[in-house]
Amino acid sequence: MIAVKEFILVFDLPREMGATKVKTWRELQKIDAKMIQFSIWKSEKLQDLIDIATFIKKSGGIARILEDRFVF
Repeated sequence: MIAVKEFILVFDLPREMGATKVKTWRELQKIDAKMIQFSIWKSEKLQDLIDIATFIKKSGGIARILEDRFVF
């Protein structure tokens, strides 16, 4: 069995940035990312997540990408 790497995007955008949130959610849906919570999404497409995280940061938000790996 081949292990597929998955990555998690965690982001925060201020409430007044509604249009940025909508654009972010649409971009995540385009890459078939799966929502874990409102601002936590999972995907195998690292470069796409990096592009989205860059957009979030340039828009004034905070974004982090983590590698999803089970330890126990």
